[in-house]
Amino acid sequence: MAISSDNSSSLPNAYAATREKITIPGGKSYLIRRDDYPNPICIWNYHPEWEIHYIPHAQGLAYVGDYVGAFQPGHLVLTGTNLPHNWITPGVTYIPGRDYVLQFDADALIKIRSTCPEFDVLHRLKQLSRRGIEIIGQEASEIGVKIEELHRCHDVSGLGLFLEILEGIDQAPHKRLLASEHFASHYSQLTDKRHRRIDQAIQILQSNPGSQMQQVAEAVGLTPAAFTRAFKRLTGMSFSTYSRSVRVWRARTLLVETDMAITDICFEAGFNNLSNFNRYFLQETGLNPRAYRNAAHIRDSSIAPLRTVV
Repeated sequence: MAISSDNSSSLPNAYAATREKITIPGGKSYLIRRDDYPNPICIWNYHPEWEIHYIPHAQGLAYVGDYVGAFQPGHLVLTGTNLPHNWITPGVTYIPGRDYVLQFDADALIKIRSTCPEFDVLHRLKQLSRRGIEIIGQEASEIGVKIEELHRCHDVSGLGLFLEILEGIDQAPHKRLLASEHFASHYSQLTDKRHRRIDQAIQILQSNPGSQMQQVAEAVGLTPAAFTRAFKRLTGMSFSTYSRSVRVWRARTLLVETDMAITDICFEAGFNNLSNFNRYFLQETGLNPRAYRNAAHIRDSSIAPLRTVV
């Protein structure tokens, strides 16, 4: 296996990267999608999940950690946990389906390799993934074909393709590491503790949507000012905005799944008064709470006959 390295000091500020929130579909080990360019989520971003990024036809500039370089059609890169990245095509207004994006929780899959040894491939790739791996040559095109096939696949055979893609990256004879070792080590040391604290804060909010910023900051061991800066930097939104979204999400669940009075749901979801609850719920969903509950009930009643027939 030949591994080369190329990097540059000219890059977006790594600490200004936005955290992308990724939800792996239920019943799947991965998320795969095809994105047009430009796209609201095609920004300088990072996330705990690994990502395999394949661009079959376009060209432009790739940013991975402190690496900046040109990419050509057939470009294929794997990025590891929390490694900032972005791909831009300057001077282009619109490219339909430019990017194939395959994302997965590698750490969770590595943990089950004792019972599912096929996932040991992720353990082998983990050290290199910290810097980002570009596959060079014919193997990139061959793996890209499998990624396109996986995107079209909607049954259990997709897992086999997913594993073939991972094995192809692991066994590819020509790889290039993108971010420098200094960046991978330094950035990781500086950010891992922040990431853990903000992840802990998010867990607190999800279990108790009514939590106040000062309480959460104290719980994760930060001053309110430091917590506010770190939360904004690592999630891309303010604590109040994120907290409001979590509260509305909780209220939506209660409106659909329970018969609780709307006033009770307001306080159960963490809002302090009914007026704010109604206003923010309308902003987030386009409906007031009562209309949202009615719409959900209409939806359920309209699909009930289909369930009976099936």
